Amino acid sequence: MISRIAYQGAMAAVSFLLLAAGCGKSEDAAKAVDVNAQVAQLKGSNDAQANALSELAAGGPKSASAVKDIIPLLKSDDTVIRRLAAYALYQIGPAAKAAVPDLKALMQDADPSTATTAINALNAIDPSSTEGIKVLNVTQ
Repeated sequence: MISRIAYQGAMAAVSFLLLAAGCGKSEDAAKAVDVNAQVAQLKGSNDAQANALSELAAGGPKSASAVKDIIPLLKSDDTVIRRLAAYALYQIGPAAKAAVPDLKALMQDADPSTATTAINALNAIDPSSTEGIKVLNVTQ
């Protein structure tokens, strides 16, 4: 069985690679996703939630109807789930505007990768929501 630390590290690496590869910001490139089926999985185990969030992120703006179901996961006890929820909202873009208050709170997350993903999501959803926010380089 994979350890929790290895799982979190793998998920962080996958998230980084997806962002680095420039995946998803184009609605034309959005994957066809059964949003209702994925929303149902958001109520399952952490593994089910992680898989569903990844699928919803791949759907991009076409997953907009799931925003209200993704928002509560921004407060999950699981760092990976919080990060993936923010990433899914990033991929959905401006249609995820209802998530802005919760994403602003997530900017204070103890996990720097999660906080950074929240800031990136805010910039994708509503760039004016991050005006005046200073982001420190976490490698300093």
